[in-house]
Amino acid sequence: MLLPIGITLLATAYLIYLLSKVDYAQVATITLTSHLVSILLLAVGTVFIRDAAYVYRMWELNDRKLSIAKCVEIIFLWEFGSSVTPASFGGVSMAFLILYKEGIKPGKATSILMLCSYLDNIAFVIVFGTLYLILGHHMFDLSATCGNLDQLSAVKAFRSVGEYVWIGFLAVAMSGMILGFSLFIRPQYAVSFLNKIAQIKFINRWEKQIHHISVDIMHTSIEFQNKGTGFVIKLLIGTTISWCARYALANVLIYGFASGLFDNLDVFARQYVHRVIVIIPATPGGSGIAELSFMALNCEFIKDGLAPIVTLIWRGFNFYFYIIVGIVILPKWLARVGKI
Repeated sequence: MLLPIGITLLATAYLIYLLSKVDYAQVATITLTSHLVSILLLAVGTVFIRDAAYVYRMWELNDRKLSIAKCVEIIFLWEFGSSVTPASFGGVSMAFLILYKEGIKPGKATSILMLCSYLDNIAFVIVFGTLYLILGHHMFDLSATCGNLDQLSAVKAFRSVGEYVWIGFLAVAMSGMILGFSLFIRPQYAVSFLNKIAQIKFINRWEKQIHHISVDIMHTSIEFQNKGTGFVIKLLIGTTISWCARYALANVLIYGFASGLFDNLDVFARQYVHRVIVIIPATPGGSGIAELSFMALNCEFIKDGLAPIVTLIWRGFNFYFYIIVGIVILPKWLARVGKI
């Protein structure tokens, strides 16, 4: 827990350092008005919708056998795991442990995680593709100026990668296709892959356990297939709502600190460019990279001098909140499942 917090604090210190180099006249204009309170309440609303949609997905994936309270606990711990592990891992190890400790068989837990990854990737591809159809190459246009921030090498570096984001899009699309193929078309391929892994030296001591997991994956995949297309579509809608709410947080905050009129669709599309960037880093929760890239990609919409502050508020909602909640509920959860 200390590692991601430490890295993020370094990024926070850097953002504060940037604030020391800008005109405080703009910072002084921030007051706790009814408008700002409304913005913060709307931001809380986006976080609520994001998590509620994920809770619903987890509830459905477990055949509605887990209580809503348990699903809420699982999602918060999952988000906590994503915050304290490298962004590219997505908290998968933590999520597997949580599901296993909740009494779900390892094979089914693996299948659930595979299906969640599949849904996340497909939801990303659908919305990203739709945005590109509407905005075209303008979606990757990062040529606008950002005042004093334009002089910073970090800002220049992140804004220069915009035109290459389509490579990340293709990678996510390919990953989704592979997961969908493994779950719904040829689950035996995934089973065969696991069985080959079990033959590797130093791993073959767990061959029996891996075999049981592969059998569970096969059964769970068949179970998912038998539930029909409607089941997957229902989960995909929930997943899309969750991701859209996640990115709408930026729209809400930028609206509260905007430099002038802006196109909400442009801001929303920029968050998909940001997601591709934060998939790559190996830092826990994308710490450091997430903050600096968010500021670099969205600074053109924010009043000059306020981008670091908006970035800190944004990070508070989607990172520190889950760190705090995780620290609170993790000991109680460990005490409850420790003997399982």
